[in-house]
Amino acid sequence: MVCKHFYVITGASGAGKSTLLRALGDKGLSVIEEAALAVLREKESDGGTLGTSIHLQAFMNEVVERNIRAYETARSLPPPVFFDRGLPECLGHMRLLGLDVDGAYEAASAMCRYADTVFVAEPWPEIYVRDQWRRASFQRAARSFDATVASYVDIGYRTCALPRVSVDERVAFILDQVATLEGV
Repeated sequence: MVCKHFYVITGASGAGKSTLLRALGDKGLSVIEEAALAVLREKESDGGTLGTSIHLQAFMNEVVERNIRAYETARSLPPPVFFDRGLPECLGHMRLLGLDVDGAYEAASAMCRYADTVFVAEPWPEIYVRDQWRRASFQRAARSFDATVASYVDIGYRTCALPRVSVDERVAFILDQVATLEGV
């Protein structure tokens, strides 16, 4: 089932997605945080460390399962709902990493469709910052961009590139696009 009021914001690591989602949330709009980051924070708060202590297959399985639950939870939120990344790219990254993709995850991705247009934050070196969660160089982080976008395009989503402008201007851009897409 397609939830035409569910909008994914995806793209390069460090390109301003989470900041944009926070700004949308500050405006009272419904937002769903990035599942992978939530799992990492929980692992670390439980005494784990990033890197070798996290089993990649188990980690990605948890991220996929969180995305499925987030999609279901979002049904009870007032529309539109904005997601910091989505299920298709989780499966795409699992394939890229050579991990097993459970058939149930494939079925869930087919059933949990977002709005046809996905908003894409392109690599933006001027705002890229390394931190405790983002440890890779900009060049390494940008390498996954094409695969991330392809995970949506390959299954029929259209993309809309976000302009490299201030957060407030990006919020306005997205809200204008959503109004146009929804015929408001």
